[in-house]
This record gives sequence, structure tokens and C-alpha cells, in this order.
Amino acid sequence: MKKGLIFISLLMLVLMMGSVMAAPTPLSQQLKDVWNGILDIGSLKSVFGNSPDNQLIGFIRIAMAIIIFSLLNMGLFFLPSHNTRITIAIILAIISAVFMPAAVLSTFAETYATIFALIIIFAPIAGAGYLLLGTPTPSRAIAGLKALAVLALFWLVNQIGYWSAQLVTGTFP
Repeated sequence: MKKGLIFISLLMLVLMMGSVMAAPTPLSQQLKDVWNGILDIGSLKSVFGNSPDNQLIGFIRIAMAIIIFSLLNMGLFFLPSHNTRITIAIILAIISAVFMPAAVLSTFAETYATIFALIIIFAPIAGAGYLLLGTPTPSRAIAGLKALAVLALFWLVNQIGYWSAQLVTGTFP
């Protein structure tokens, strides 16, 4: 019995090695195809077509499904069975992400992009402001460094205003 099992295992191994070596595409292309397949599922390509906007909405749809799943999974803590909680959260997340309109998804994406951009822009300004106002100034050298930091902050705010105006109008120098 053991010899037959070993023989069948070796035969399967040899057969699988031939199919792997004969793969027409490299591994990086196969991984890219897998990622594109996941995005195609999220974008509902068979329903809405294959435009670049639909691919972005597909990515947002997948991200929204993950967010909904995590919130539902945490919110259903009162259920006694862990498996039941996960099943209910997965089903409701998929249903809500699939039937959510593209306009609502793009609104969520714009809101989170705005919040993220404000955090990235505001963090250095707030940190430098704290260093200016929250730290002592024992010497003139430190006062000079603080004055340079104030000038750098003015320059940074000026550049943010300039480039945001360029982005709004769509004209770039």
C-alpha cells in the first residue's frame, strides 16, 4: 500500500513539474493577471464595461467592502458564534458594496482623499508651530532658527496655495 502511494505521489510530482516548466508567461505577468482579475471582479466589468473610471470605482468598491466588513464584524460582537458573525458580515459587505452606486463611491473617495491630504499638509505645519511656540528660546541662535522656520512655513503655505489654485484651474506652468 505504501509503495503504491509513493509511486502515485512521484508520478503526480513529475506531471506537475512539466506543466510548471511549460508556463508561457513569467510569474510577474501571472501575478499581474491575478491582480487585474480581482479588480475586474470589483469593477463589475461585465455589467459596466472596461473604462479607466470603472477600474477606479472597482478599487474603491473593494476597499469599501473591506471597510464595511470590518465595521460589521466588530458591530456583531454580541453573536455567540464567531463563524456566524463572519458569515453575516461578509454577505452584507458584498451586497452593500455591489449595489452601491458609483456616484456614492466616488463621493466617499473624494472625502477620504481630502481628509488624508489635509492631514499630510497640516502635520508638518502643526509640528513646526509647536516647535516654535512650545520650546524655550534661550539664545539668539535659537531665535534665528525659529525665525527661519517661520519663513519656511510661510513659504510652504504660499506654495500650497499656489499649487492648489493650479490644480483647480487645470493650468500648469
